[in-house]
Amino acid sequence: MVKISHGIDENDSQSSVSFSSDEMAFWQRVVAVYMGVLPDLERALQDAGKVSFFEFQVLDHLAKEDAAVGMSHLAARCDASLSRLSHVARKLDQRGLMVRRLSDTDKRVTVAEITDEGSALLEDLRGVYHGAVETRVLQSLTPEELRHATSIFDNVLRRNQPDHWLLTG
Repeated sequence: MVKISHGIDENDSQSSVSFSSDEMAFWQRVVAVYMGVLPDLERALQDAGKVSFFEFQVLDHLAKEDAAVGMSHLAARCDASLSRLSHVARKLDQRGLMVRRLSDTDKRVTVAEITDEGSALLEDLRGVYHGAVETRVLQSLTPEELRHATSIFDNVLRRNQPDHWLLTG
């Protein structure tokens, strides 16, 4: 792996190095795309199913599991703290969209699984979710650009979170 420093001393937490114009241009675009998509996605999901983007993510990850999954594992999949996930899980549980219980094998572990009602809502919302992402991001990229962008973000993940689930499975 090639290490590129961009002139930053990683050991100097007080470094006053500013972004180069290329670095700033890249970072501003990452933020602009994310902030341009997220409000539309939030609004569309709220209008269609009264769930937030994060709640959708939780349900989507639960739906991809074959059985109940530990809350710590789910938090990692959702790129969230266990505290944030627990708060949202409580709301989804109260709405009957997911259930939480103690693990059958380790009573110290809380596991979660999606309910039939949660699965039905998720299925209804997938088109909304896909439509917003397709319109705001994917239609702007050729297949080659999409592969290249994915590779770029994989490199960032590899450097900062080498065990991230997107890289390992």
